Formats: sequence, structure tokens, C-alpha cells
Amino acid sequence: MNNSAPPYDLIVVGAGGSGLTAAIHAHLGGLRVLVLEKGDDAGGTTAWSVGSFTASATPHQKAQGISDHPDFHFEDMALFNQGKGEVDNLELRRLLVHASAPTLEWLMSIGVVFDGPYPESHHRHPRMHNVIPNSKSFSYHLKKECKRLGIAIQTQCKVLELLRDHDRVIGVRALCSGHELMDHFASRGVLLCAGDF
Repeated sequence: MNNSAPPYDLIVVGAGGSGLTAAIHAHLGGLRVLVLEKGDDAGGTTAWSVGSFTASATPHQKAQGISDHPDFHFEDMALFNQGKGEVDNLELRRLLVHASAPTLEWLMSIGVVFDGPYPESHHRHPRMHNVIPNSKSFSYHLKKECKRLGIAIQTQCKVLELLRDHDRVIGVRALCSGHELMDHFASRGVLLCAGDF
């Protein structure tokens, strides 16, 4: 057992799109971050995705003269559930539609390129933005940004359990390189970003 790993403020479990994005923003907020990934490389299933990003009130829409708003986007998302009752968490849906354009613009700022927007069913305006050349661009640019910022990413580290001090999570126990048990500690907590889409 190795307990000599350096302390971190935050441990992020999973190095897919959500994990790497969370790590970048936590680092920019002043936290010392460690990302643990069970696979051989960072990127996760984000790199296997279709590569489309639905967003409203984007620069791409404005360039095509499309006047859209997150409130319209919110309303249109309800059409996907017609006849099923209200199955969405409305607070999360509201957060999603209002964060979609800023998220797309942030991804563009680190080098991700999008084409579009294209029409989608149940959307009153074209909102589908496709990543160029494919979804691997997400993980490529997120990993590049992590490297630029000096964020620690350890691959081949499968988290086995959360370490606790009474009711408080203080770290994780991970099996690294298939044989070495390591305890990693974080002063501010652990963020779980694993588990596929």
C-alpha cells in the first residue's frame, strides 16, 4: 500500500469529456487536481460519440441569421416527452439550455471546431452543431488543455472505493497498472465523472 501520493484539493474519477472539463475548471478556480482514469488513455466514451452538440443562441446561429433563445430550446425539449408525462428534471433542463452556448464557445476557445447548425427533430430552429473532423477532437483538445495547465492525469488507475473519515469522503483507493494499490487523498473531495454516457 502506497500512502505517499501528494495531497490534492480535488480528485476527479474518469477522464472523459465531463471529467477533463471539470478538472480544467477546478484548476482554473485554484484547486490542485488529480484525474484518475481506468483506461489506457484519457478521453473516455466522449471520443466514441456521434460528435454533435445541441445548443441555442450560438455564434453559428447568429452568423446564419437565426434568432434563437434558451427559453425556446427549453420549450422544444418538452416535445421529446409527449405522451410520457413530465420525465425531465426541469431545473437541470433549464441549466442545460442556458449553459449550452457558453459551453460550445468555451470548447471553441480551446480549439474544438464546429460546423452547423443543422435541423433536428422537435427543434423549431437548427441547433445541432457537429464537431470537425469527428468526436475525437473533444478528447484531443481537452487533453491538450490539461497538459498546458499541468493537470495530473493518471491512466490505468481503477478506483475501487471511496476513502472516508466518518461521513466525509477524503480520497480514493485505486488499483494502478493492474497490481499496485494506491490511496489518493483530497482536501476538498472527490468528483465522480465515470460511468459512460
